[in-house]
This record gives sequence, C-alpha cells and structure tokens, in this order.
Amino acid sequence: MRYILLALIFFSCSKKKDEISDLNFEKDSAFVINGGDNSISIIDTKSFDQKGRYYFKNAGNSFAHHIYISKDFSRLSVAFPEYDFSNGHVGLHGALVKGNVGVLNLLDKSEKVFPISFTNHNVVFSNNQSEIWTSLVSHSGKIQVFDANTYASIKEIVVGPDPTEVIFAKNGDLALVACGETSFLTVIDTKKKAIIKEIKVDPFPTNVWPGWDESTVFVENANAKTLNIVNLNDFKVIDFIDFDFIPGFSKFNTSTNELWICAPKSDKVYIYQQLQTEWIKKGEILTDVEPHQLTFLKDGKTAIVVNQKGNSVQVVDVVSKKIIKKIDVGLKPNGIAIWE
Repeated sequence: MRYILLALIFFSCSKKKDEISDLNFEKDSAFVINGGDNSISIIDTKSFDQKGRYYFKNAGNSFAHHIYISKDFSRLSVAFPEYDFSNGHVGLHGALVKGNVGVLNLLDKSEKVFPISFTNHNVVFSNNQSEIWTSLVSHSGKIQVFDANTYASIKEIVVGPDPTEVIFAKNGDLALVACGETSFLTVIDTKKKAIIKEIKVDPFPTNVWPGWDESTVFVENANAKTLNIVNLNDFKVIDFIDFDFIPGFSKFNTSTNELWICAPKSDKVYIYQQLQTEWIKKGEILTDVEPHQLTFLKDGKTAIVVNQKGNSVQVVDVVSKKIIKKIDVGLKPNGIAIWE
C-alpha cells in the first residue's frame, strides 16, 4: 500500500511539473488567477479552450489576488496576501496579516515572490514598466513602490486607512487608490510619488477602476450601493449611479458605450448605458456564483466573466448578452489579464 501511495504522489508531482514545462505563455491568451490554489488558468481567446494551468511554486500560505500584465506582455504581477479576500475584508480588522508581491516572467517562466509587511490587494507595473506598485490594506494605509528589476524598495507613500486596488491613469502620470475607511479617492503623482489630491466621493469607497478613457475613473461604493464617476482633469465627481444591488467590479465597453457591473451578491452582471444625462439599466446577465471581475476582448464583441465562488469563467456575446461558453478553472478565481 505504501508503494502504491508513493507512486501516486510521484505521478501527481510529475504530471504537474510536466504541465508547467509544456505551457506556452503566448499572445491570444487570457490569464485567470485562482486564489484558492495559487494558479493561473491559461485560456485561448480564439477557441476559449483552457490550454493549461500554471501553479506558483513559491507562494507559501497565501491566496493569490488579482492579476495584471506588463505593457510589453513579458511579465504578470499578482498579489499574494496571507488572507483570503473571498471572505470579505472584515477579518483583517485588528489582525496583523502579511502580504507578498509576485512576478511571473512569461519568457523563461521564472517567478519572484517576496514578502511585505501587510496584506496587499493587488500588484501592478507602472506604465514604463520600471516600477511595481502595491497597496497595503491596513488602518495604517500605505502604497509601496519597488524597482521592477531589482525589487528594491523605492518609496513608501502613506495614505488613508484600508487602501484597496491601486491603478494608473493619465498615461501613467497618476496613481489612484480608494481608502475604505474614508470618503476620499487618493490621487498620487507617480513621478514625485506624493499625494496631490483627495477627491471627495461617497463614504467608505470600496475600489477604484479605470473609466472610459485615461481621464476618468469609476469609484465603487458597496455600502452606499453607488458608483462615482470622476474626471481627473479637474479632480471632481462628474456623475454618479444609484443601484438597487451591491456593485462590484465595473468595466466600460467603448465599442458599445455600455457599462458592465459585477453584482457578486446577486450572481449577475448588470449593463447600463447613458442616455443624455441619465444612466439606464439596459439589461442583466445571470452568471455563475459570485462574478468578481470581467473584461472585454479588443474588438469589444466578447466579454469574459470571472466567477469567484463558481470556480469558472463564462464567455458572453456582448450584442446578444448570451453566455456562449462556461470554462471550469481553478479554485476561487478573482482576476483576469488579457494578451491579444
């Protein structure tokens, strides 16, 4: 019996190793990060078949969270908090939980994972790819900036309590983060690495996401059930949407002028469109359990929805709003990056 067990373990490990060595990180791929098993599901964006799965070797006792790809499509960045964000943020209050920054080189499949002092929400390359930025989800909120090649610390920027996703806008000149225990969106000059503006938004903002161009962003407010639309030219909220559901990740499709909003508690994606000065609910899509993120392919005709508690992604025809394929991925997927 012992020999059978050893043989099974050897076969399983060999199979995983072979899967990794045979993987090709290439164009026309979607990379889905799976928090429950620290893996990346690689999906062909032409056939929508899963080509394979990459398992991080050095992630430790962590839960991979959100994924980004560098501008030259050579590296993926992932946060590895030692906390499972699929259970919400409440468990972090009063706790000392560490985080990690992860980088995967798509050319030679080498990975770098290094620790930071507190759990982090995402990791993203600067537009010029020379820096890595990450947010520490703590009451002593910080943004940490590292050299993208040496991984040396460059700067620690003190922000408000509980910062979440850090993103870039204005062609990389600005970094933005919503601090959850405030009523502000924090704007950082990426060259000076200093806060230049605090924009008043609805109380307890949950996250900030890219808008319809480089000068706009969407601020998601789960508590208020709203979305603030912010203009970065004059640093003001120029519009808002009230919902009858709890909003999550938002993504604008410029080819259809539609705003798609994940509603994880409702297992739906809602579609809104602006008619003159009013935002109208245009439709809804019933998804698998807990849609967490979504993206559109470059032509705007196809959406891919990541379902965190459904352990799946779903491919959606943008025009008909019909789900055309479901793909089973790893455990608790929570982010997606596209290389087209």
